[in-house]
Amino acid sequence: MIKNFLVTGGSSGIGYNCIKHIAKDHNNRVLIVSRNKIKGNHAIDKLKQFSKNNNISFLQCDLSSIKEINSLVNTNKIFKIDYLINNAGAIYFTKQYSKENIEKTFALNHMGYFCLTILLLKKNLINKGAQIINISSGAHWGVDLDFNDLQMNTKYNGWVAYKKSKLCNLLFTRKLSKLLVKKKIYVNCLHPGFVKTDFGKNNHFIFKFILGLAMKFAAINLDEGTKTLLYLINKKNNKISGEYFYKEEISASSIFSKNMHNAEKLWEESNRLLNLNLS
Repeated sequence: MIKNFLVTGGSSGIGYNCIKHIAKDHNNRVLIVSRNKIKGNHAIDKLKQFSKNNNISFLQCDLSSIKEINSLVNTNKIFKIDYLINNAGAIYFTKQYSKENIEKTFALNHMGYFCLTILLLKKNLINKGAQIINISSGAHWGVDLDFNDLQMNTKYNGWVAYKKSKLCNLLFTRKLSKLLVKKKIYVNCLHPGFVKTDFGKNNHFIFKFILGLAMKFAAINLDEGTKTLLYLINKKNNKISGEYFYKEEISASSIFSKNMHNAEKLWEESNRLLNLNLS
């Protein structure tokens, strides 16, 4: 049985490592979406060579840009998806902005998930019974959201902005899972652990050095970091929805992340930004 996967940020890290596993089954078709075309095409070549599966393709898109995501969905022939894996993300220790002038951590780590998923649903490109898996993080603990300042315009801190964006992933998962019950599309999120990847290397030397040092001594390897993602893809009881997983189990998350009123408010603001930038 053919299964279709769309993986954002699949040219490196846990996204790439996940594809290495799923591409071994030649019934699986994989579409990688990420910003760097050279890196993406190189990843495809390596994955095809490794898996002997030629059903792996790449589309370029800056997932921090609402307009680029809209163009991706509306101008390309994308197969109907059985597994949507929202994985692309980054941390920006120095404040940056997307093409739509949205703070970039929020734009990529949350709005990228939100916009791609909503636009694919509107185009009816996600199959009934599909799985949507959002890569979140245990970093969501210890923060809340100021709905009057979601983009941290008054006081920006890169690490706090990242933590808040991962909290957004949980709230998005909770709300979307409720909306898709009748369509029998299942939505979950996960914390992969602190994984040794290229994460954070887009920053200045001092930040890269500190993060690299932490990874050297504290991070788990890629295979360990991919376990929970592969568990969700392969789990037999695939009707679980709206949950947060860690170490292949449903895990506790913060009180703020469980509050549906918070999820509703985030959804409203995200939808406003989406419509504003598509008008």
